[in-house]
Amino acid sequence: MDKKMKRTETTRTLRKNEGPAHFDMLNLCYAPWGSLEEWTRRYVHHPDFDITENVVVVEESDKWAGGGTGWFREALLKNNKSVRVYGAGDLYVHPDHRGKGIYSTAMKSLNQRAKEKGAALGFAYPSTYRLPAMALPKYGFIEVFYPTTQVLVLNPEKFFKFLTSRAMKAFLPERFNGLRLKLTVSFSTPKGRHEITGRFRVENGQVEELQMTGEKERMDLAIKTEAGILLRLVSDYYLRKRRLLILVLKSLFRRRLSVRFSMKFLKSFLGL
Repeated sequence: MDKKMKRTETTRTLRKNEGPAHFDMLNLCYAPWGSLEEWTRRYVHHPDFDITENVVVVEESDKWAGGGTGWFREALLKNNKSVRVYGAGDLYVHPDHRGKGIYSTAMKSLNQRAKEKGAALGFAYPSTYRLPAMALPKYGFIEVFYPTTQVLVLNPEKFFKFLTSRAMKAFLPERFNGLRLKLTVSFSTPKGRHEITGRFRVENGQVEELQMTGEKERMDLAIKTEAGILLRLVSDYYLRKRRLLILVLKSLFRRRLSVRFSMKFLKSFLGL
């Protein structure tokens, strides 16, 4: 409780000369976010956008801890009338300040600014493979549509690297430190079946790639599945948790999913 009392958290909008610093923060937190050209196109040269109005900065003890962006637009309705709406995006938290509620502060600040500007609706378009998709309902966002998406994997190695890079950005509780993970994913490609295995460990609350050194392989969690099943599992975990158990049971029964875990993982998962 004392630590919480000592925190001095404030929010403000981005200053005119802080554009480059904000861009650097995005790349640091998203690892990477994108190029300077993309920043200029999406922000600096975008009509009706002012970084001193649309970008929120969260500071903790006078240090830049996180932030977020809001786009404000007029949505045209069927009766030719318009309504003010806003889109929330690019929310980020500095690695040194994760787990302190900075993301929550940024989101609440954006929602409050949108309300003050007369927005009737807010939209968010998160990746289903990142934490914000799971967190958004806490701030009033609800799922209004979920289009079916068909994916053709042309480069399994590149796609596998993309999937694992998402996981490496997750912040895990300390009790998971030291765990070793193994993920084997099979892909159906135009050239036939392809299988890739990655090995990882959890250190300092984050997932890192594990370089095997010839020692006997000991894994605390080993998952083997198909790319399509993996994507559905992650999506249901973030957006449709009620269906997750059914999908897991079906996949296990049909042998499209294999899971092995150690007692150490079970205790860490249950918080024992």
